[in-house]
Amino acid sequence: MPAAYYGMEEAKRGDMLLREVVLGMHNEERASLGLAPLAWDNALAQDAARYAREMAVTNRFQHSPRASRAIPSGENLWMGPRRLYGYGVMIGAFLEEKRLLRTAGKLPDISMSGRWEDVGHYTQMIWRGTRKLGCAVAEGQNYDYLVCRYFPAGNSFGKGPLDLEENPRGAQFAGVGE
Repeated sequence: MPAAYYGMEEAKRGDMLLREVVLGMHNEERASLGLAPLAWDNALAQDAARYAREMAVTNRFQHSPRASRAIPSGENLWMGPRRLYGYGVMIGAFLEEKRLLRTAGKLPDISMSGRWEDVGHYTQMIWRGTRKLGCAVAEGQNYDYLVCRYFPAGNSFGKGPLDLEENPRGAQFAGVGE
């Protein structure tokens, strides 16, 4: 149904707006936690667009097989009524998961609900070792499909989103300049 059916206006769209809103919301949250900002990556965005279009055509909302991703990456997905919600609402859905996060926990024991999947979008957004982000939205007949890709992927079992990572030489880094 069109946005007017719901008594709403269509959400504003565009590649530059998507990049600005998505990267801004991710980096604002990361900054609030003292984490390094993410950089936009066009190759990740293109790969995300390919998969978003696939979901829009098939009407199947599910994570892509890891082997199908052009760049090994983490993935966040969102689906909602076509042209009804802006990018801020889409990313806001990931941010809302923060309320269930057990910050001292390690995956899979990081959610107050007992299901790590209930915070998995949020933890991928703030995963300390993640450096790059690329997202895209595709419109299906009735739904919008948002795909965000993250490199390197987060949500590693046995680790927490704010854990210091080890580099190949064994020294820990705090997420700045890597």
